[in-house]
Amino acid sequence: MSSPQHPEPVPPHLPVAPPVNPAEQAPPPRTSGGRNGFGTTLLATLVWVPVNFFVAVAILGGLPSARVAGAFIGSMIVPAVVAALATWLIARRSERQWEFWKLVLLALPFFLVIRILFGVR
Repeated sequence: MSSPQHPEPVPPHLPVAPPVNPAEQAPPPRTSGGRNGFGTTLLATLVWVPVNFFVAVAILGGLPSARVAGAFIGSMIVPAVVAALATWLIARRSERQWEFWKLVLLALPFFLVIRILFGVR
């Protein structure tokens, strides 16, 4: 009989654990984009929406009403989705997974250019 402090000794002819095949331990290779999916690139692009909002509020000194603020934020949704699509088209072609901060930096020029193009009337 064994106690928790003194386990029974294992005879030397019995293995402690069965041998493990290294191929069975490796995770399966990712066939999809991994973290380079559209949702991740959309989130990376949406980082710039509040930045754009706060910069505009700082420059303008405030927005006249809640309706104007809502229209301003709403006018950034379509450019953000289009910029996320452009970012995703670049990131998905890569064999490696992109870090989130790199996706955020890649999305910035697309967001700004598309925001300017959609703002021209």
